[in-house]
Amino acid sequence: MYARAVDDASTRLRELRYEGWGDLGLGALALGLAIAGTQLRPSLALPFFVGGLAVGALGVRALWRRWDLVDRLCGEPDAYVIAEVRAFASREATIERRQTFATLIRARVGQPELDFGARFGVAREELEELARELDDVELELDPACAVACARLLNDPERSPLLNRALPPEELRSRVRQIRSGFRPKRLAA
Repeated sequence: MYARAVDDASTRLRELRYEGWGDLGLGALALGLAIAGTQLRPSLALPFFVGGLAVGALGVRALWRRWDLVDRLCGEPDAYVIAEVRAFASREATIERRQTFATLIRARVGQPELDFGARFGVAREELEELARELDDVELELDPACAVACARLLNDPERSPLLNRALPPEELRSRVRQIRSGFRPKRLAA
């Protein structure tokens, strides 16, 4: 990603946030007017109600598009200069999320229907080591690597663990990339 694209993405995130919250606020106002209209002018209640629902739906759509953009930007290391992207990725690196990832790895490695030994035998040990490192509270995980781990475990299209069309060698490479993000935890000053 280049600097202009990062600036554009940051601007778009800000626009979507304002659009989403503005539409939700306007929708809530219209719904409030619909409720008040039932007592004062019943003929206006239904149009305000329908308008409030429509504008509220637009607000939800804008917030969804914002979340989707942040999720896509988490795959771009250059986008971590955007505070929202960095915060989103940092949540994936918490010990609670890491322990969830470790549990998922152990469950997936143990699933006989995946035929794990035949297909991914070369990566089994590295996956088990990744699970141990994810559980280790003495280690920190880089947020970008935590996002890569989440995608490895949850993205059925691009994950070599979940998509049988991808070559098994790619799994080993991804696991090594994730494991490269571990470092000893820094002591608080």
